[in-house]
Order: sequence, then structure tokens, then C-alpha cells
Amino acid sequence: MVVMWLSELITEYGIGNGASLLIFTNIVSNLPNLTKNLLNNNEVVLTSQLVGIIFSIFVVAISGIVYLQEGIRMVPLVSSKELNVTKNRFSDELDTTNYIPLRLNQAGVMPIIFTATLLVLPAYLLNSGILPPIDLKLFDGIFKILYWVFYFSLILGFSYFYSTIILNPKDISNDLRKMAVTVPGIKPGEPTTYFFKETMKRVTFIGAIFLATIATLPNIIETLLNVSSLKGLGTTSLLILVGVTIDTTREIRSIVLSNIYKGMIESK
Repeated sequence: MVVMWLSELITEYGIGNGASLLIFTNIVSNLPNLTKNLLNNNEVVLTSQLVGIIFSIFVVAISGIVYLQEGIRMVPLVSSKELNVTKNRFSDELDTTNYIPLRLNQAGVMPIIFTATLLVLPAYLLNSGILPPIDLKLFDGIFKILYWVFYFSLILGFSYFYSTIILNPKDISNDLRKMAVTVPGIKPGEPTTYFFKETMKRVTFIGAIFLATIATLPNIIETLLNVSSLKGLGTTSLLILVGVTIDTTREIRSIVLSNIYKGMIESK
């Protein structure tokens, strides 16, 4: 309760969302211990080449997360009033009209959380004695590969499932019809619903592939390079770190711009 109270104070008087900033601080504070465990608790000696490979992979992962979080598909919109302009003027002003941004990653980290919860369930049943113990050491390599494939597939499935919960194409179509706004070249009603449904499928597929690939990177690094202690900095933590950093940067930029405009108005 004290932490929640502090997070509300940060949200009200600080910059950005207080709860996200506290989670961000907790993850960053664990980075020294993660680095220490990475250097001391591994069976393989970390050479400079191996450290360079790991660092490069994480740079690629963070870059991919930035593109995943900020990537959008802009669907242009046109109102009934704008349809009365000439054809040449309409084509020139199409890029500056209103639009609906469809994010590549509508679900955020929820598909990873759902997948991890579902995959932990068999181990929980085995440890609690509900299922009989099974010796799978002879098939350890095969089951690791199957685990990765299953993990990848579940993230794809949950990404599609969660994106349909967040955005309903039929609701979007009905709202646009009420506001007398249409997508250029698409008729209102069922054609608009079908257009958004197919567009969301393609956008979600690209975002889900990105998310699933980034989520499996820590496991692949640990297995291929025989390096442990990387689970403390998983994909969920990276998504939170990058997302909070981007949101805080955007918040600071908006405050700076508002102060600049305020100073310009007061000077006049």
C-alpha cells in the first residue's frame, strides 16, 4: 500500500506513470547483480568475443523492441465535408488528414505473461504430485526445441487473441459511421469492418513475429553459448525498460515544448 501511494504521488507530481517508474527502478537496480552472476556463475569463460556477441544480441533486441513499441500502421480517414473538395486537392491533403494508428504490438507484454503462466502449469502439477514424475533426461534436447516452438506459437496465438479484445473492427466501423468518417476508397459498413479486420491481421502478425522472436532470444543465447544467469533480464523486463524510457522521454519533450510555447505567448 505504501508503494502504491508513492507511485500515485509520482504520477501526480512527477513525470510519467509512477508505478511504471518504480518497476523500471527495480529492474535497473538488479542489473549490477545480474552482471556479477553472469561473470561469476557460468561454466564457460566469458571471452571478449563472447561478451561482444552477447552485447550485440541485446543491442539488436532493444532496437527491435523500440521498433515494435513505436511501429504503427496509419489508416487515413476522410470526413464527408472533405469529400466535396476537388480530386487534386484531396490527393494533396490526404497525408495530413486524420488517421487511426494501428500499433504493431497492441497486446504489450500480455502474450508473454499468458504464455509463461501456461507453460509453468505442467511443472507445477509435477512438483505438487498431481502428475506422476517423468524422467525426460534422454530427450532433453528434443524437448527444449519443442518448448521453444510451443513458446513461439503460444505468443503468436495470444497476440492475435489479445489484439481482438483491445480493438474490435466492428466497433471501429460503427463509430466511424456515426461520425460520418470513412476510409478513402472503402465503403461504410461491412466493407470497412472487413478492411480493418484484414489490416489488423497483417499488422498483428508482423508484431507477433517480432515479439515472439525477441522473447525466445534469451533462451537461445543460454543454450547456444552455454551461458546462464540471463533469465534475470528477460524480454518482459526489456519491454518494460524500453517502454518506460520512451514514455518518459515523450513526457519530458511535451513538458519542454509546452514551456516553450508558454514563454512565446507570454513574451507577446
